[in-house]
Amino acid sequence: MNPITTISDFAELFKIPFEPKKVIYSLNSDFFRKGNEICETNCLQFAIETDDEFIHTLPEFPCGERGCRSTFTNIRDYDVHFKSVHNLVCSTCKQNFPTYNMLDIHIEEKHDSYHEAAKAKNKAKFECFVEGCGQSYPSSDARDMHVINDHNFPPSFKYHFLKKTTGKSEAMDVTEEAEFSKSNAPSNSRRKPYVPSNVCFGRGSSRTFSKKVRKPNKEISMKELGDAL
Repeated sequence: MNPITTISDFAELFKIPFEPKKVIYSLNSDFFRKGNEICETNCLQFAIETDDEFIHTLPEFPCGERGCRSTFTNIRDYDVHFKSVHNLVCSTCKQNFPTYNMLDIHIEEKHDSYHEAAKAKNKAKFECFVEGCGQSYPSSDARDMHVINDHNFPPSFKYHFLKKTTGKSEAMDVTEEAEFSKSNAPSNSRRKPYVPSNVCFGRGSSRTFSKKVRKPNKEISMKELGDAL
């Protein structure tokens, strides 16, 4: 075949029949062998970042929150516990909630004077528990039926958990705060200074000062007063 020197020489190449075919090579094919040897793909190690503190077992430690007696042996379990129990807590009644939306609804319905006034006039609105729904109802019972029918909430769900209650843990917290304030309160009682009955200077010396002991006042009856006169 003559060498190609001009553009017209390419016309001979187009006359050769050519049919493209799709060829799939495996990763271990000889087609990639030289490239794999250069890149050393067999020796590559992928580093996975893991925090040993979240996986390894640690000495048992408590939760640290007041009134909570839960203990843990790793940070991962503690993090899950804190986010599910102590993260979304009402600052007024110390109740915890699973979502921010439920916490906002609780604060509005139980600790907002405007909502209480609207409720007294039968103008209060009860928003849906599901964030992004936007539906509101004139009563909490209608809202409960909405989340059961439209959002597939279980019928056994505690829909009245938003009610303001005083549990045992809250009473314990109040008792602990009262005892703490009582123990730290300054005492109003003043102790009288101690005065020894006798004072002497030097070993074997006689008593220089003596404390005068007042005799208790004896009540005089009218009979004794008459006899004395």
